[in-house]
Amino acid sequence: MKNLLNGISFKTDDGKLVDMFSTKAEAIAKKLNDGSRKVDISTTQYRKFYDKVLELNEKAQGLTKNEFNNKILPFVKMIVSKVAYSKSRRHCGVNFEILMKESIKKVNTQEELNNFKLFLEAIIGFMPKK
Repeated sequence: MKNLLNGISFKTDDGKLVDMFSTKAEAIAKKLNDGSRKVDISTTQYRKFYDKVLELNEKAQGLTKNEFNNKILPFVKMIVSKVAYSKSRRHCGVNFEILMKESIKKVNTQEELNNFKLFLEAIIGFMPKK
C-alpha cells in the first residue's frame, strides 16, 4: 500500500491530481475491497470516514488560514486515532490504516483537505458495489 501512496500530494499545483484521482484511486480501491468475501474495509465503514472528512471540509470553507489551523486541522489529524481505534476493533485493516495515516500527514491547508476529500471520493467510486 505504501508503494501506491509514494509521491501523493494534495497540492493542486503539483500536476499529479489527474493520476491520483484515476489510476492511483483505482489501484487503492482494489487493495481495500476487491469484491471478495474478505475486505480490508467495508464500503459502509469507509463512508463513515469519508463523511467525517466531508464534514470537516465543509466547515473549513470560508475560514482564514489561522481559523482553519485552529478549528479544523486538529480534527483532521485526529482522524488517524479514530482509524487506529477502528482497526483495533477489526472494522478496518492495515491497508486502510496506511492509506489514512499517510494521506492525513500531507493535509495541512484547506486546499489539501478539499483534494483529500476528492481523493477519498474517487477511491469509493472504484470500490465494487454489492
